Amino acid sequence: MDEYNLIGFVMKYMTLNKRIAAKYLRNEHLNAFESVLLTIVYREKQYSQDKIGEKTLFDGASIARSLKKLEDRGFITREADPNNGRKKIVYITSDGEKLYEQISEAFHDINDTVFDGITSEEQKQLENVLSKLYKNLDKIEIFSK
Repeated sequence: MDEYNLIGFVMKYMTLNKRIAAKYLRNEHLNAFESVLLTIVYREKQYSQDKIGEKTLFDGASIARSLKKLEDRGFITREADPNNGRKKIVYITSDGEKLYEQISEAFHDINDTVFDGITSEEQKQLENVLSKLYKNLDKIEIFSK
């Protein structure tokens, strides 16, 4: 596989999505990382703050700051984990769902152009391969110094 093509595609696709998201985030004084957190919570409906850290590979302090910002703006709520009061469970609010859906709709418009000329069968094959690659990424352990 030509890593140059894969990396080039990923970087360009992410940059386009980041610029689209920025249009909506700017009005809410949010950044791209906070939109990633919003997406995770939207998809999971409730998610522990620790699991968000595992998923994003960001440190706890960065996650806590960004979640606080999302909470202050009314996009998420955080509650103590009933099994461990020191941990937090994150929930999306209706305002958070609305913001996510606005951004998601803009992403769908981009995808319509990206997938122009690619059959639905090819798209399913790509999704299957990407799903396998994503699971394989979870197998990689990153050791910190």
